[in-house]
Amino acid sequence: MLMLASHDPAEHVLPHRFFELLPWNFNFGVKTIPILNIDFGPAKFYFTNHMLMSLVAAVLCLFVLPRVARAYARMGPQPRAPRGMHNLFEAILVFLRDSVARPILGHRTDAFMPLLWTLFFFILFCNLLGMVPLDSIVYLVSGRKLEHIGGTATGNLALTGGLAICALFAIHISGVRAVYQGLIEGTYGAHHDESHATGHADPGAQHDYPPHPDPHYHVGSSPAAAAVWAVPLYIWNFAPHVFKPGPHVGAMTKVAMTVLDVGMWGVLFLLEFLGALIKPFALMIRLFANMIAGHIVLASILSLTFIMGSYAVGVASALGCVVLSLLELLVALLQAYIFTFLTALFIGAAVAPEH
Repeated sequence: MLMLASHDPAEHVLPHRFFELLPWNFNFGVKTIPILNIDFGPAKFYFTNHMLMSLVAAVLCLFVLPRVARAYARMGPQPRAPRGMHNLFEAILVFLRDSVARPILGHRTDAFMPLLWTLFFFILFCNLLGMVPLDSIVYLVSGRKLEHIGGTATGNLALTGGLAICALFAIHISGVRAVYQGLIEGTYGAHHDESHATGHADPGAQHDYPPHPDPHYHVGSSPAAAAVWAVPLYIWNFAPHVFKPGPHVGAMTKVAMTVLDVGMWGVLFLLEFLGALIKPFALMIRLFANMIAGHIVLASILSLTFIMGSYAVGVASALGCVVLSLLELLVALLQAYIFTFLTALFIGAAVAPEH
């Protein structure tokens, strides 16, 4: 029935406007400086089917995940083994925490799990909703009156770009915050033994262990001083210092190595800055391209039926679409996992004492 309803798999890939939102007339033209004489014209905003499906995915997150949390609250001091859907969600949550985030973030894992869990389930729900041809089903049931009710929200660059921007802010704000906390606690620059924090000796460990820092601590800074120096120090350590002089070099050697270090740091900082911009761009394009590619392939295979005009080709195309739809289910889960894993990886690099 779903295959018959899905008469055109490419229909719900593109955004379709439902109605126009408030008609803001923004005019950004600057008439005084000729080189900046740019007029973007009136800006119009529309509510689309992709916005609708992203709202549906958000509502599902708000409905499902609190129910899982309340199930734990009802268990009391003696938890029982979960069953049914509760067991499924617990397995996913524990896997993301212990097998994805903890090996990367160590003792900081619990602080970032709400963000990582939210990203994973929101993307997963958007991907899975895109697999159901709601637009075609509603179109047939409504007597061909309601169109484009549904679609793949993550097949829209605006949504994947918004998720990537959220990841970008989370990465660098977390890095600055880690520097700030290190300055206040007097542990900034200390090396941590993450073998205790990540639980490598016991991969199934459920507890966070405190880090084992270098014994050479210094007195923590005041909150005001830490707030002033957090951003400059984060930027200063954004690129490696390959020619940083050691403590036992001569004065002239130290000056020469410092000059080389600053010069090389400038080159490496430019590369790292470009990398910081490319990372969220890669997150955006990877999710968008993988989610839209499957629907384009399905549309191409189904179009062979009309091009060849053969019943045998039609049957083969339908069977091929069934197989590819099963593959799309795997891709939907895999892309949510990859986005979450890479976000955790980038955050782990940002909050490390040395980038």
